[in-house]
Amino acid sequence: MSGASVTAHSTEDGTNHAVETDSSGRYQIPFLNPGRYDVIVKKDGFSTVRQTGMTISMAQNTNLDITLPVASVTQEVTVSAAPDLINAQSADRGMTIENKRVENTPLQGQNIFAQAWSAPGVAVTAGAQRLRAFDTSGSSGMSINGGQPAGNQVLVDGTSTLSQSSTVAYVPPVSATEEFRVQTSVYDAQYGWTSGGIVNVSTKSGTNRFHGSAYELFQNTVLNANTYNSNRTGTPRGASHINTFGGSIGGPILKNKLFGFFAYEELRQFVPDPFVTSVPTSLERTGDFSQTYYGVDQAGNKLLKTIYNPYSTRLVNGKYVRDPFPGNIIPQSMLNPVAVKVLAGIPEGNTAGNSVTNLNNLVNGPGSRKFTDLFDSWVARADYAATPATRMFVRYSRNKLSESRQFIYSTTSKVNPFDTTKNALYNRENHNATVQMTHILSPSMTLDLRLGLERYLVRNGAYQGIGIGLGNLGFSDTFAGEAVDNVPNMLWTGYGGAGAQPQGISPLSQGNAFQGLLYKQAGRHTLRVGGEFYLNRVYVINQGFSSGNFTFNTIFTGSDPNASNSYSGSSIASFLLGTPQSGYIDVNTTEARQQKMISAFIQDDIHVSDRLTVNAGLRWDVLTPMTDRHNAVARGFDTTTASPLQVPGLDLKGGLIYAGVNGAPRGIFDNDWNNFGPRLGAAFRLNDKTVLRGGYGLVYSQTFDDPGNAPGFSQQTAMVTSVTAGIPQDTLTNPFPNGILKPVGSSLGLAAGLGQSLTYANPRRHQPWTQQFSLEVQRELPWRVIASAAYVGSHTSALGVDKMVNEVSASDLAKGTAYLSASVTNPFSGLLPGTSLNGKTIQRRQLLRPYPQFLGINQQTNSVGSSSYNALQTLFQKQVTSGASASVSYTYSKTLGQTSFANPQDARPEKVIVGYDVAHSIQINGVYDLPFGRGQRFGASTPAVIRTMISGWRISALARMQSGFPLLSATNAIPTGVSPKLSNANLKRWFNTCTELSNGGTQNCESGETPVWKTRPSDTLQTWSTYWSSVRNPPIRNLDASLMKESRIKDALSFTLRADFLNLTNTPQWFKGPTTDANSGNFGKIAGVSDQSNLPRVIQLSGKFTF
Repeated sequence: MSGASVTAHSTEDGTNHAVETDSSGRYQIPFLNPGRYDVIVKKDGFSTVRQTGMTISMAQNTNLDITLPVASVTQEVTVSAAPDLINAQSADRGMTIENKRVENTPLQGQNIFAQAWSAPGVAVTAGAQRLRAFDTSGSSGMSINGGQPAGNQVLVDGTSTLSQSSTVAYVPPVSATEEFRVQTSVYDAQYGWTSGGIVNVSTKSGTNRFHGSAYELFQNTVLNANTYNSNRTGTPRGASHINTFGGSIGGPILKNKLFGFFAYEELRQFVPDPFVTSVPTSLERTGDFSQTYYGVDQAGNKLLKTIYNPYSTRLVNGKYVRDPFPGNIIPQSMLNPVAVKVLAGIPEGNTAGNSVTNLNNLVNGPGSRKFTDLFDSWVARADYAATPATRMFVRYSRNKLSESRQFIYSTTSKVNPFDTTKNALYNRENHNATVQMTHILSPSMTLDLRLGLERYLVRNGAYQGIGIGLGNLGFSDTFAGEAVDNVPNMLWTGYGGAGAQPQGISPLSQGNAFQGLLYKQAGRHTLRVGGEFYLNRVYVINQGFSSGNFTFNTIFTGSDPNASNSYSGSSIASFLLGTPQSGYIDVNTTEARQQKMISAFIQDDIHVSDRLTVNAGLRWDVLTPMTDRHNAVARGFDTTTASPLQVPGLDLKGGLIYAGVNGAPRGIFDNDWNNFGPRLGAAFRLNDKTVLRGGYGLVYSQTFDDPGNAPGFSQQTAMVTSVTAGIPQDTLTNPFPNGILKPVGSSLGLAAGLGQSLTYANPRRHQPWTQQFSLEVQRELPWRVIASAAYVGSHTSALGVDKMVNEVSASDLAKGTAYLSASVTNPFSGLLPGTSLNGKTIQRRQLLRPYPQFLGINQQTNSVGSSSYNALQTLFQKQVTSGASASVSYTYSKTLGQTSFANPQDARPEKVIVGYDVAHSIQINGVYDLPFGRGQRFGASTPAVIRTMISGWRISALARMQSGFPLLSATNAIPTGVSPKLSNANLKRWFNTCTELSNGGTQNCESGETPVWKTRPSDTLQTWSTYWSSVRNPPIRNLDASLMKESRIKDALSFTLRADFLNLTNTPQWFKGPTTDANSGNFGKIAGVSDQSNLPRVIQLSGKFTF
């Protein structure tokens, strides 16, 4: 029926979204926020029909057919029948977690992204040790349908929240999350930039009724279990205290017009962090070492540690000798003024320490020193219905982490500027924002515009010594004028040291996004045309040791200038003389890099008939080459031009090409304009309860490539500590009398990095792409349950693979270690100072390299890698009815890949089962309101007291079981062909470790075992698989459960008391698996060697008011 008015009326905020049916009676209402709606259909001459109780989820394409009865008088017919549960509108596959499960499922660290693990095809690739909202690697550690770990697109309110390293930068609080969806197959051309799937989070908005919450979550040592290894060794459980509190409020600002929502959450975690160190005694600070001892003799008498004068070093009878300081006391005139002032700022010991050496005399116990995480997060959102045709919302989110240990030398009332790098602060700050505007241009055409901002800042390093005034400490004017004004890092062997690396930024990642989409309904066609533009920037301020790094040991004050011993010399004495054993200072260039992502797409959903819908689309993606503001990146490696360094007997060629120099492009790789990704899907309704769906999509991945190193843009100046053997040269007061070297940039050209290792990106790389495909049967079962079974596959091409391109050839390698390691005359002798290639002799293998003037050369992002995934996936999902909502999924899969070279000499990467392959996985996610008490099936008419006690109980669970990852083949060993699988594998011996040694003996064998491994000779090629699928790491099993009781205080106010049992069964996880180094004493062991990848059982208690 054409020309009928169809209105979606939000029962939560009162807004209306109106369209008209086309000539065939079809209609679509796009861009609806998740929530509850009534659908009202009007047409002259017919009764008005109101369909009530419609629940719309995010990214959901719901079909609702409505019949208008003829009416002789105006009347309204109300219908409450539920819409289709099965998806007969598209081939896209995924799973939505509605708000009931979002708020009631137990989540480690309150991290909403753990909900993604419940979807079929999702393999967890990171341990659950760190899953707090600021733990970016844990939030990103998943592979979807065989895609690269951390290779998924993650959206919050439709805009990306990925940092430059493709990890999740922003995690919304649970209290601000409305719904959560994992899209595991991407057949809609509107979406891209993923190698796996798309994770989408929708935040809450205000409604016409004020609503909100206030809560606190509590964890304490007494509620937690101990780790597996601590239980095994009898170690008491470590103390830990976590408090998380927050709240939310939303409601009308202008009824039916303007709505607001705000949520705030704060986490405080304190872990005792006791520390013991050593500081000089009062006498030692003045240069008096007359009571400094190193041990006792057989009679128990203390043995004096003798301090020698390095300036007295001389050669006597072919041996260097020194004179001890008279009385073991350094004269005051020889004390370095910098050392005196630094030691004056270091606190005295607070305990006697060792009775002989006085070491370990400064103790900060668990009561006075803590490791702290302070994290706050807030979300503000405003929704505005400007006109019936124009709607918009603005959301701004911010969170900040401050992570630190209490300082060693500082007190709660005063920060000591000489505190050490052991106490460097670590801060993360994130800003995430989205602005969306939707405007109805006509009843069949809608425009949607969206802006996004992601700003992720990591700041690390020490701040306590900044602005100390190097001149005031006694440093020379020359040094103070060139170095960064911060207490230098000073290391004292056997003591706590002083100073720190200055605070830097690593990184500041900033992403700006613009998205536009035009929607058009035209008969049987639903068209979407749009585009996206992302500007990704990253800034890194790596200060390095820009105030200097000085190491003091016993050599300069010991008896032997060539070796240390226990009975002479002191690092503190060397410090007081101002004679470091080594020292250097860094001058580094700030990284300022950017890439752009440009996309355009067209999608046509064709409603061929009432039973068949075809989805066809095409997407074009361009990732522009990374550039650096200062051109401080390499553009590749020149393999043919003669090197500026030439020596007799070698025809040296090659060197780095710098971006933007001598006509080279500024980008680190070539533009690729041919990235077209077709999408095709179909959904065919077999009957009212069953649909057959299938699709194919070619999707390009988002990458932010590592440009490698670019010698010349960072410069290190080394201190000359001695010229004549054993006699100090430059001292701490003026460590660099000839000045501090400045970076030379790209001026050295092909001579840059001579004698060093190089890393660069292959400029001929291509953007990786993934072909996704699936065939699925979906069936609606009784009790609003959807069941599906699907074959799912994917194949990824052009994955970036690193290759070492400066290794000896296979034919030379076959000549053996004796030949390759033989010392020969070095043609580079004296030409490459400061490098390992400057000596008089050199190993022959170095001269056999293709580019012998360099060490290893790593060519990154060679587009020769691939992976393939094939799986059977099943899903049972129950919609919210009778107080229950749940999903159960099972995946049987295999992932193969070519992502690394077994040998640098190989032409192609090794094809092998990938390290993150998961053969079997089962996930259960559910919430159930127990049917007892008020308004329930049982006990509704019991006495009030009993009814109150039994009402409002709810249980929930999140369970995951997945196969272990394939075992990494042993290093330093060759498989003999005997299976390493053990029938009695345990954590002390996970696989057969029996090894045949090169001398014919065996080790790590049990009685009667045949060797599985044999010692691998040096300089041999690997001819066996890197991973073993027949032997896997321990399987991953985890059960989180919750028990809660909601008590109604008033009609609109309730209080919920809740207990979360995270890792209820206290089952350890071992993502790292066993030690696979055949030379290690822990070969084959897990227990006592690897750290547990998850937390032991944690009981979390919480209380929450909801209104």
